[in-house]
Amino acid sequence: MDPSPAVIARITDPVIVHRPAERRSPLLAASPHSGRTYPPDLLAQSALPLDQLRRSEDAYVDKLIEAAPQLGITSVMAPFPRVFIDPNRSTRELDPALFPDMAATSAGTTPHVQAGLGIIPRVSAGGRALYHGPLSTAEARQRIADYYRPYHGAIDVELKSACDIFGKAILLDFHSMPAIAAGGADIVLGDRHGSACDASIMTRVEAAFLAQGFLVRRNRPYAGGYTTACYGKPGQNRHAIQIEINRGLYLNEETVTRSGTFPATREKVEAVLRALVQEKWS
Repeated sequence: MDPSPAVIARITDPVIVHRPAERRSPLLAASPHSGRTYPPDLLAQSALPLDQLRRSEDAYVDKLIEAAPQLGITSVMAPFPRVFIDPNRSTRELDPALFPDMAATSAGTTPHVQAGLGIIPRVSAGGRALYHGPLSTAEARQRIADYYRPYHGAIDVELKSACDIFGKAILLDFHSMPAIAAGGADIVLGDRHGSACDASIMTRVEAAFLAQGFLVRRNRPYAGGYTTACYGKPGQNRHAIQIEINRGLYLNEETVTRSGTFPATREKVEAVLRALVQEKWS
């Protein structure tokens, strides 16, 4: 039996922040897409059963980086699922096909929205419709206010804290990618092609993964999403890297359960975090 299954429950805390007893690094580890607490209202609205909804998760990435606070790194997690609302999108990426009572904006032409993967997705990871019909704009606004904004508020607070303590902040935004999309890579590091992170920081993060035997690629096929672009401001001493982990390393993608290689992968990811804490970032 999976030790951390998905649950159907009302979400009382829209963001989970774990702070270490002693913050030892300007690093902030985040996982926006591993939430597996499904609000009952979502299940009532959805055209898909829970097992199909779960295929959109970056499943158990939060568990891969669970040791971060013990190592001296603050972590921020979204407990809600990305099919409910996606923190790695702009608030302007509302899909007019799902919210027909809203006026179309230029954001409606983004590739994400056109693919049905806006801030509130219209389709699942497999391309199946998530809802029986359209939703109200009031529903979108409530999800943004109750879940999206608290999550980003926590990210902003912790980055400011890191800057105050260390003079800089480094956001490691952890995700997972389907094995079929990985192109043979174990890890894809995205820094928006250099615009979201200082080159020396990117090189040291890459080296930490390489030292654990991971095959690492930069910016292909994932260069970093909204979070990376929003918080990666090297000129303001804020740096952001999106980290995609190949699900084939730790997950049974068909059943969305941990595979037998999960412990070994988690151990390697922890070793990466440990090495990065020991870096001198000044």
